[in-house]
Amino acid sequence: MENTYNDNDLVVGLDIGTTKIATVIGYRNENGQINITGHGVSVSSGVEFGEICNINHTVEGILRSKAIAEEHAKVNIQNVYVGIAGHHIKTSKYTHHLYRYNNNDPISQEEIDNLQEEIFQVVVSPGEEIIDVIPQHYLIDNVRESPDPVGELGNEITCTYQLVTGKAKEIDKIKTCGKMTELNLNEIILEPIASGLACLSEEEKRNGVALVDIGGGTTDLIIFINGCPVYTKVISLGGNVITHDIAQVCKISKEMAEQIKIKYGTCVVDKSNENNLVTIPRNYGQEPIQINENYIAQIINARVQGEILGAIKKEILNSGYRDQLLSGIVLTGGGANLRHIRELCQFVLQMPTRIGFPENGFSRNIPTELKQPMFSTALGLLKYGIEAEEYNRSKADFEDEEEKGIRLFGKKNKEKERKDPPRTPNRGGKDSNKWGFFNKVHDWLVSALDNVY
Repeated sequence: MENTYNDNDLVVGLDIGTTKIATVIGYRNENGQINITGHGVSVSSGVEFGEICNINHTVEGILRSKAIAEEHAKVNIQNVYVGIAGHHIKTSKYTHHLYRYNNNDPISQEEIDNLQEEIFQVVVSPGEEIIDVIPQHYLIDNVRESPDPVGELGNEITCTYQLVTGKAKEIDKIKTCGKMTELNLNEIILEPIASGLACLSEEEKRNGVALVDIGGGTTDLIIFINGCPVYTKVISLGGNVITHDIAQVCKISKEMAEQIKIKYGTCVVDKSNENNLVTIPRNYGQEPIQINENYIAQIINARVQGEILGAIKKEILNSGYRDQLLSGIVLTGGGANLRHIRELCQFVLQMPTRIGFPENGFSRNIPTELKQPMFSTALGLLKYGIEAEEYNRSKADFEDEEEKGIRLFGKKNKEKERKDPPRTPNRGGKDSNKWGFFNKVHDWLVSALDNVY
């Protein structure tokens, strides 16, 4: 089936990760699903623990990824939606009020949008900047809660928001990379928000779910309750620390350690083959060494169970939402590919767990290599961008229709004024006879005065 779209329909997601930089180009098709027209992946060598540490190396990676994606899609990229992560990310709660003067009218979407926009003007700590403002819940007249107050009546709206902030210098690094690669950053999005869009169902988010995105440099946690993100946390541990541990303990290169982790590694020691000896070649004429697979599993388990999942368990308890996670845990990101990590997570956190693949809202014919947990953020950024642009277009169309309606209403009134000159009203209803009598008296007086003068 031939794709039907034009270049204006295309949206771009850019994931600047610790291990890879991914650019994904796509659009929403006539069936409501997202198609991919091009994608590019390059090695990331300028990012550590989710934060840019070398601008030049990061720019080179973005340009390589961008060039591959452009070649696939046969377009030139100018605007992108980019993600942000790192341990500098903080979240806090903020409550804001709106006192309505037109309280006889239903609450409008414009009022809710303006209420949220005002939060972006809140003064935060020096050196920090607001990344996102996420509505948690609304309270009408301090009496009733509402997930969506548009259309309701009330004098006062109180909304609790999750305020996501980050270090201004880290945000500026991303903006600098955008300028150096001649890319316009439409929006900078918190990465776990994007990952959630790609691999969580609406039912899971309504019932309560914790998404755990294990990347190369960080592990991101985001909790959804009643369909809304209510808690986020970035943990400065990811898959790279496991690779580093294997390299350090076994005295081998990081590249070799990564290969061993992928091929022979497991998170559960009992699942390893203790009779299997892994032979590892060494450089400079040194004799190869042999490592027991069970020993490799012990190294991996110490990091995953003791630190990564341990930190996630602590944060979920601190959030206060532990008992509301009816849909349990969803693991995504490159770390979700570790063997038996689902079983280990289920054991440590004592909650049902599944692996999250980026398939929510995407067509079945997206490239096979993108159907992996490690691309949840990149595809989520693309989906976020598509939904944002659809919302902006619908809002602009509504405003145009509203303006057109005002102009049309004014034109009709003027035409009516020309056709119907003012006169004493002849009101209908039960008082029509009374007003008919007054009209007759009015006409008699006018006639009498005309005769006099």
